[in-house]
Amino acid sequence: MKVNWASHVPRFEQVKQIIKLFIQENNLRPGDPLPSEREWARRLRVSQMTVNRAFKELEQEGVVTRLIGRGTFVLDARPQSSVTLRHFLTFVFRLANIAETIEQNLYYGPVFQGVQHALAELGFPVQFWKMGFDQLQQLPSEGLTQRAFLFFAPTDEALPTLKSWWEIGVPFVVIGASWRDVELPCVDTDNFNAAIEVVNFLAKLGHRSIALVVGNLRVPNNRDRYDGFLAGMRRRSLSVSNEWLVESEFTSTLSEASAEQLREILKSRRRPTAIFTAGYHLAAGTLKIAKELGLEVPENLSLVAFDDPPSAGYLDPPLTTVRQPLAELGHRSVYKLISLIEGRQEPLVEKLATELIVRASTAPSPKN
Repeated sequence: MKVNWASHVPRFEQVKQIIKLFIQENNLRPGDPLPSEREWARRLRVSQMTVNRAFKELEQEGVVTRLIGRGTFVLDARPQSSVTLRHFLTFVFRLANIAETIEQNLYYGPVFQGVQHALAELGFPVQFWKMGFDQLQQLPSEGLTQRAFLFFAPTDEALPTLKSWWEIGVPFVVIGASWRDVELPCVDTDNFNAAIEVVNFLAKLGHRSIALVVGNLRVPNNRDRYDGFLAGMRRRSLSVSNEWLVESEFTSTLSEASAEQLREILKSRRRPTAIFTAGYHLAAGTLKIAKELGLEVPENLSLVAFDDPPSAGYLDPPLTTVRQPLAELGHRSVYKLISLIEGRQEPLVEKLATELIVRASTAPSPKN
């Protein structure tokens, strides 16, 4: 159990959830004592003031009681929430076939696990329906406000529907997507600044010729990574030709046309020394093409990928990646959805920080 200092979730809120989880996992009963504020602060490496605020809120929720001179005790061991989720919870994916294979998906699987963990924390015995965005027309409009929706990484085509639903009061949260200048409830990764960090990392290794491989720009995450890459290049006073901006027509894999464009770039006498591939499967496809052309990674070409499934560390070479807090995306989205149902005011858009995982697919530029 630890507090995530990079998270946008307030630390006292994280401490609250950790204490609740501690009560559940240790099967504590009403009257059982809890560690002191000082002990929690030491364990979690936070201030005692943060722990004090968490305990105050838990006391208000009826989870604990604090007796002067004696300590803090469990008052009600059952998971507590100020709202009962009576809405029928619906998980919406881009396509229906994705919804059927969610647990095996390297992106959706961890996000969905975070959602399930949050629901278990809150004690909600929720029945849910997994469906594709293309199936939404099956839902009668008069029943929408009795449902609660979690939209997983919708594309731009979903935006008009989301706007209209928000206007009529349908409770939903978008996970893994957000739009500039559009106020909708979203929990997203800070893709823009993650791409800037990649450019800074490669530039510090001496790379000046950097290409980008990205999925379809109708997907908000891809567009944010594209814009962040260009912003990072400008800040470093580095130029990039349009030919080195490779966009696939697919969401997260190389299309035939983008693969051919990439081959031509890598066969050129003036080829990039590094490539930022804004997706894991894009990176795998790029690595394959580089090897087919006899290029060694990282000796001839450094490669950075986005997303960090376990397999990233076992490729040849192990990939340098941008790791998203996927489980936290799902976890935080549930709490945001509950707050919306309760009518609490908070920032509509939350963006979680990423982590750059450096492995053997990157090295100093061979032109240094």
